[in-house]
Amino acid sequence: MKPIAKIIRAGGIVTFLLAVAACSQQPRQDLSQCQLSGTNNIDRLFAEVSDKLKVPACHYSFPRYRERLLLAAKGSPGQENEARFAGLLRESVDIGIISKRQAQETFSRYFDPEFYVVKVEPRSSCSSLRKKDALYAAMREELAFKREGMLEILDDEARFRQAQHHYNDLNMVFEAVSTACEQSL
Repeated sequence: MKPIAKIIRAGGIVTFLLAVAACSQQPRQDLSQCQLSGTNNIDRLFAEVSDKLKVPACHYSFPRYRERLLLAAKGSPGQENEARFAGLLRESVDIGIISKRQAQETFSRYFDPEFYVVKVEPRSSCSSLRKKDALYAAMREELAFKREGMLEILDDEARFRQAQHHYNDLNMVFEAVSTACEQSL
């Protein structure tokens, strides 16, 4: 091997070893500050999550926090949970953890009788129904979230029945539009 090639190879190895050493010396972030307490008190838990989300290192815990809050809210169902979740989502948008659209989607998925998946669908009915199976699957999935949000978290059977009516009406309309689109070809 030529002397220059040996120097380059040795330099590459040294650079690699220095990089590995530098990585091992990076301070680890203490994520214990992002851990939630064991409380199931819904008011305390929402306040605790709100405080944790003010710490930038805890922003990545948002999905886990949301799931924990959903679980806790099921143990304490009531209409006030809607305002709690709306407030948390607004705060999360303001901090920059999620976008406004993500907040709207999350809120709508659980608490709005209308279907978000249909609201964001392009308005050209025939073209959007080309992927009808995927649209129906997304609506069924959203209906399951609405069941969780409206029945288990809000304890609002009337609102869930309204969501079911929207679901049935949308299926009927989509079938009619699909038939009309097929006949126009």
